[in-house]
Amino acid sequence: MTYSQPRGYRLSTDTSLTSVSRALERFGWPLWQVEIRRAVAAVCVELLADDDRDTVFRKLSHGQVGDDDLVVSAANRRGLLHRAAEFLDVGHGIMHRPSALPLPPRLDLRCRAQFMDDRDDPERRYTYVLFGTEHERLEEVFLQLRGIEAYPLASGDDPVDDDDAAGAGAELAERAAVWDRVLAPYARFSPLSISAPEPQVTFDVAESLHWPDREDEFAAQGKTTVTQVVAEVARRLGDTGSSTEADADVRARLLAPIG
Repeated sequence: MTYSQPRGYRLSTDTSLTSVSRALERFGWPLWQVEIRRAVAAVCVELLADDDRDTVFRKLSHGQVGDDDLVVSAANRRGLLHRAAEFLDVGHGIMHRPSALPLPPRLDLRCRAQFMDDRDDPERRYTYVLFGTEHERLEEVFLQLRGIEAYPLASGDDPVDDDDAAGAGAELAERAAVWDRVLAPYARFSPLSISAPEPQVTFDVAESLHWPDREDEFAAQGKTTVTQVVAEVARRLGDTGSSTEADADVRARLLAPIG
């Protein structure tokens, strides 16, 4: 699964979309916040390994974002952590462009569930869903929602058991017909959808830097804090010794002002 090539599912129309939305907010978005921290940390590790920030940013964005594009962190002479946060925000903004290339999967935080009806089904038994994300953990949360069942988009690549080729072929043809009907109206407009929020890591990090004594409060609100990112970077670097010493060293390197 990817964000641009979502998987197909269906759920009973007895399940309200409001309950699905609330379940995603309760169980999915906290995991999404963890993925944000991991993404910022991944960019930080790249920056620590290469002094040429512009090269790092352009490599990660397929040439679409450079160091000069990160004007907020540059204007405030912020360090590498702030640059990494702004890079993620700018990169996700650019991905709204039709011609844009997506960020690498580990940095692509987009997640969306699209809900559709089969108008030709008089009983309206199911709501059909396309769910796309780059992160398996978010898909696992979605699969645990009440009433969700896999209903893949029909594909010639679907495996077919030779012992039941006729039955499998009939099921494949039925699914293809259903999805053709379901998707047809949405060639003209977009279906109802629930999407992960736009990352705003630049603001989260700025708050965390300005009010370090309130980091626990910010973390409880689902925001990304400096301490969280520093700990993840130290873990990825495999620093030995006490975690306190490792975090202090990494923190100093990531927060050192850039002239």
